[in-house]
Parts: sequence; structure tokens; C-alpha cells
Amino acid sequence: MKLTMDREDILPILANMANIADRRPIQPILAHVLIEAAGQHCRFIATDQEVQLSVDKDHPVDTPGSCAVPARKLYDICRALPEHTPLEFHKDGEKLLLKAVKSRFTLHVLPAEQFPYLNIHSSRCQGDCEATLFREALAVTANTMAQNDARIFLNGVLLEVQGQEMRLVATDGHRLSMMTLPFANSLEEKSFQCILPRKAVMELLRIVNGGNIHLSLSDTSFVLDDGDQQFACKLIDAKYPDYRRVIPQGHPFSAMLDRQNFKCALQQSEVLVSDRNPTTQVHLGKNLMTLSSRNEEQEEGEIELSIEYQNDEMNIAFNSRYLTDSIQIFSQENIRMRIKDGNSAAVFTPPDSDNPVYILMPVRL
Repeated sequence: MKLTMDREDILPILANMANIADRRPIQPILAHVLIEAAGQHCRFIATDQEVQLSVDKDHPVDTPGSCAVPARKLYDICRALPEHTPLEFHKDGEKLLLKAVKSRFTLHVLPAEQFPYLNIHSSRCQGDCEATLFREALAVTANTMAQNDARIFLNGVLLEVQGQEMRLVATDGHRLSMMTLPFANSLEEKSFQCILPRKAVMELLRIVNGGNIHLSLSDTSFVLDDGDQQFACKLIDAKYPDYRRVIPQGHPFSAMLDRQNFKCALQQSEVLVSDRNPTTQVHLGKNLMTLSSRNEEQEEGEIELSIEYQNDEMNIAFNSRYLTDSIQIFSQENIRMRIKDGNSAAVFTPPDSDNPVYILMPVRL
């Protein structure tokens, strides 16, 4: 195998490959990136047997061939080189020679035949959607996934297909977020659910860009294809609980918040929250919200915020960090907060729609 490629062409690919490859693998080859080169085409593949990324690159090849190269070492070498350095790759037996102007590197490689591709099953549901909307939905739900919870279904994001729509949902038991997007479902099966694991969600946030993407879902695997790259992963083997049961109904009171002003007020309030029990108390009065915080040293903070609110006075307390997360998932200038009483969950949405949604349980004082 022999080819020459500019550093800027290969560096973003290697960065993604290094993230996928296992840093402490059971099998040594799982720390490698597979490079396949032939004709006018190169392919790069990395996997840790839970997730897999394959990137295709149109590029002339001097001598066809393939090998598995240590992913992190190759990425670190290329990253350390000056911009726009031409890189010459030459496989010689069990070694890869990398030449870059005045620099020379030799890396040990493994046979391509040993590379363990992720096992992908036939899809039960597939369709197309906009990459930007899918990435936005992942960003909305990523913060509310549980982490290392014994209930494994909470350690990921639910993908639910209903007709020509896809909904992404995540909850850790204290808050829930969800977003719905159009999904051109091409199969007869109109209803389908699967759970993306945490690592897959975080990797997808890194690699999904613009354009259209094609998704293929089965009972055990998920595949995303945008034409140049294909991402696949195993799914969490569990059934997601009925999240609709925790969506509050009949919240009669509504407050309209300026998102930027709310963010600034929360940042001020968080300075004096307790480390052991980070709680922010919220008081709602006529066109006024008051945020109060207190810590173990009996230090207190109180911040007033002008809002649109014409209902009864109300007191409700939230986990400070979870309350701050409520502003992270919205891009609109204003946020609507719907509440029932001080003991019921609050619902945060854009001003004129219910998509996306952030639901936050109160803290009992």
C-alpha cells in the first residue's frame, strides 16, 4: 500500500477514528484504525465492538493495499506536524512508513484480515431525516441521560418512530427531555423503538454535520449513513419505560422568561448554592421571579428577574444544575415555563410550541 495525502485531508478523519478506537482494548487490534486503499478510493474504519465508524475518501492511490495502524499514535503524529504537510504512507511488510518532508516515522501494523467488524443486523425500520435536526435532538436529550444507572435503559436515548416522525427521549429519573423531527420512514413498520447507548450519542454529536442522513434500525443495531461516513453501534438490550406517563398534564399557570436574562440570573444564584445540596428556590409573583440560594456557611443570594406572569404567587425549588440545563436546550429568545403547584414537575418549552420539551421535577425542602 502506498499513497500520499495532505495533513488537513486526513487529520479530521483520524481525530474521529481515535475517539472510536478502544484505548485499553481486550484485543490489541481494537486500538487500531483499518486503512483500505485501492484505485481512487480510501476507507478508514475504527471500532471498539460497541460502536464503529467508517469514512470513505476519494483520493488517488499509488499502490493498493490495506493494514491496521495504531489509531492514537497515527493521529498524534499527524496532529504534531505543520499544517498542509504532505504525508506519504508506505506499507512495508509489518510496518507502515510515514514520511512528512523532513520527518520519518515507522509504525507496527496488523493484518487487515484480523480486523473485527461490528456485526450489523438487517434493519426493521429505516428512513431519512435532516442531519442538523437529528443532531439538535441528540443535543437536547444528551444532558438528561443517566450515567452508570443500574436501570440500563436510562443510560441512553430512546429513538421512537411513529409514522413519519421520530422522537428522541432521555431521562435520568429527575428530569426528562424530548424532541420530535420529521422522518421519512420507508418501511411498512410504522412504530419502532430502540435505545442508543451513551457513547454512541456522544460520538454522533461529534460526527453528524449538515445535509441528509439515512438511518437503519434493527432490534440490536443502529446505522447512520451520510454518504461519506457510516456510523454503527449496538443498542441497549432493554425496554424503555412508558415516558408519556410522566409528562405532566393540566398545568394551568404559565410564565414567559427571557432566556438570556434567566441564564444570567441563574449564574448569579449558583455562586452561593450548597455543594452537597445544590438547590435554587423560585418564587413567582406578578411579573416577577425571585431566585434564592443558600449554602452551608449560611451565605445567601437573592436575584430578581422580570418575567411575564399574571397568576397566583407560588414557591417551588429545583436542583440548581438541572434548572440551568433548562436553558441549554433552547435557542429561542424566550422560554415558556408551565407549572401546576410547588410539588409538581415544571415543563419548559419554546413560546409557541411543545418541541423540544424539558420536564424538571421539583426538590422537596
